[in-house]
Order: sequence, then structure tokens, then C-alpha cells
Amino acid sequence: MKKLFFLIAIVLLCSCNNDDKNNSSQTQLKGKWSLRNISGGINAMSSPKPEQQITIEFGDNILKTYNNGTLTNTQAFSYQTKKSIFGGIKKMIAVQNNLIANDIPKLQSFEIKDDKLYLKDECYDCYTYEYARINSAEF
Repeated sequence: MKKLFFLIAIVLLCSCNNDDKNNSSQTQLKGKWSLRNISGGINAMSSPKPEQQITIEFGDNILKTYNNGTLTNTQAFSYQTKKSIFGGIKKMIAVQNNLIANDIPKLQSFEIKDDKLYLKDECYDCYTYEYARINSAEF
């Protein structure tokens, strides 16, 4: 009987996965973010905060974009974990409605460090966007 209990315990422990880590990233991503810097591209540009105030808001699989406080775009997105062109396995968002083609999702890997969000286009000679979290008291 002890062997059966031990075998069941091992099977249960081995079947556990690390969904909490992905859910934690998804929870951290939710909220409003203000664009601070765009860098990259063919000419390796780096620009300071744009003159227009660009804000994005992540909700439950909905990404809203605001320009100077006015809602300009609402897009569906999903979370994925994939091999990145930058190396390794990365957490990504896949935006369904994008400027490239509606049937090809735009992939961006993301990383959150403190109150900074970094979105990297998953393509060569593309851009990295740096955002700062907007506290709920600020909006």
C-alpha cells in the first residue's frame, strides 16, 4: 500500500507545471503603460519620449492604444511562450489585428523590470518599445 501511495505521489508531483509563472507575468502586464522610448530599426535609432503621449492598456486579452488620452485602437491579443529570434524561450504577446496583415499575428516578446515594460518586435531590424507603468492614481 505504501508503494502505491508513493507511486501516486510521484505521478502527481511530476504532472505539476509552472503555469503560475506565466499567470504572474500576465497579471503584471495588466494595466496602463506610457511610452518612454523607441529604439532599433534599420538605422538603429533611439528616440526620447515622443511628442504625442502614447499609452497602452492591457486587459483580459484586449490591448487598447491611446494617443493624447483618446482611444485610437482596440486589438485582441493572446499570450504565447515561444522560441525568440533573440535567443531562448520568451513570453510573447500575439496581436491579432495588426498593420502587417490581419491573418498573421504580430509577435512581441515582453519583459517587465520593476515598473518598466519592454516590448520587442520579433523580427530583425524592428523596434524595442520602452514603457513606464502608470499608477492607478495617475489616471
